[in-house]
Parts: sequence; structure tokens; C-alpha cells
Amino acid sequence: MKLSIIIIGYNSWHFLEKNLASLKFLKNEQETEIIYVDNASKDNTIIEIKRLYPFIRILRNSKNMGVSKARNQGIREATGKYIAFLDSDTEVTKEAINEMVTFMDNNPGAGICGCKMYGQDGKVQPSCRKFPTISGKMKAGIRIIAGKLGYNIYATFAKNNYYDTDVETPFEVDYLIGACQIIRKEAQEKVGELDEKIFYGPEDADFCLRMKKAGYKVFYLPQVSIYHAYQRISNNKIFSKQTRKHLLGLGFYFWKNRGR
Repeated sequence: MKLSIIIIGYNSWHFLEKNLASLKFLKNEQETEIIYVDNASKDNTIIEIKRLYPFIRILRNSKNMGVSKARNQGIREATGKYIAFLDSDTEVTKEAINEMVTFMDNNPGAGICGCKMYGQDGKVQPSCRKFPTISGKMKAGIRIIAGKLGYNIYATFAKNNYYDTDVETPFEVDYLIGACQIIRKEAQEKVGELDEKIFYGPEDADFCLRMKKAGYKVFYLPQVSIYHAYQRISNNKIFSKQTRKHLLGLGFYFWKNRGR
């Protein structure tokens, strides 16, 4: 098996409908498998996937296990040389998938790669980033809260943890957000699974950091792209349950990697 695509969802059929439609080109591809992990959805996700995509393997949880645990379930079932993490709110192209897999084939030192992502506004999203810092996250939090209150303080608290993606050739980055990652299975087996102590948050940064510590590189491919609606759960309500879990995940990340 060449590629195992892992998608997780929680009441996400309104996104998954487009996501899975964009993956139809893989239906008869013998070297690719799609694994969907459902975090106790109460909508019609399971019914629709079974009806429209009977070739997709479904793993069902009795409760919302979070991002890390759900993706780890998929990892344990994956048999491909490469593992692809895709968020339910992404829409991919054959060109992007093939380009990323080919890049991994040609660059054995790469543990993870990802591509450019465009949002609903047509703008390029900052999907490749420098490792989080406490000061950077504090500034981002202030900026978000101010924005909710109607104040624009972008100039005062400018983002400085992103890379310039206005280039044409692949380049190495600190980490890629988990919405789209192609992972070398051999490297994953060496560094382990996602840290399940992080429910929702910087599990992607932590995973990439461990890849680098193990001697692998993380690459961003700007020459191909996919669409990402970017359902930023923790931004919807400042003091929501998901926001608290995200903050706990950040706190654990900084404690765990305090030597960095």
C-alpha cells in the first residue's frame, strides 16, 4: 500500500460531503486507502459515507476522543508507506496529492510535507509556521479578543511566526498545521504517535518537533495547493469548552518542550 489517508470528523458531514467528493479520483486506486475516524457524530455522517463511499473504512468512537487520539486510531490501522492527515473541511486535488507523494519519494530525509492552502476568502493561509512561543501566543490571544470586541490591533501585534509563502520551490519549515500533512510511515514509527495528552491544539507542532529531533525534515510545497475552510473551533467563542481544551493543550506543549 502506497498511501493511507486518515480523516476524522465530529458532526462534520456538511464539510465531509465536499471533502470526500474531492477524493473520488482515488476510488479505484489499489495503492490508496481512506480511513475515516468518527468522534461520536450525531448527524448523518456515517449513513452517508456508507451509502456513497462503501470503500472507505470507518472507525467509530462512542464519544469525542479529540484530534490526537482519533488520528492515532487511524495510524494504527494504516498500512501505507505514507500517511496523509486531512481535515474534514479540506478539498484536495489529484495534482496536489500526487505532487506531495512524489516529493516524499524523491526526498528520503523528509518526514513530513504539506502544500499551500487557500481559504474561503481566496487568500493563502499561514499553514507553515515557526514553533509556538509563549509571547507569540499571548499576542495572538490579545489580537483575537480585541478583534471580537471590534478593535483591529494587527499592526501592534503583527504576526511574526509565519513564513513567506510567495515562492515557487519547496522549503523547510518548523511545522505544518495538521489540516494537510503527508507523513512517512517509517518516520512515524520511529518518533511514535501523536501525543494524546493534547486533545485539540498544538499536537501538530509537537509532532513536527519530534520529527526534527529524530533527524527528519519538514517541508512546505508552495507549487501545489488545496482548499481549506478552516473551522477554527477555539475562535468561535472565546471562553468555550474547546477553547479551554486548546489552552490546556498549549500549556502542556510548553511544559513538555520547556527545554526549547
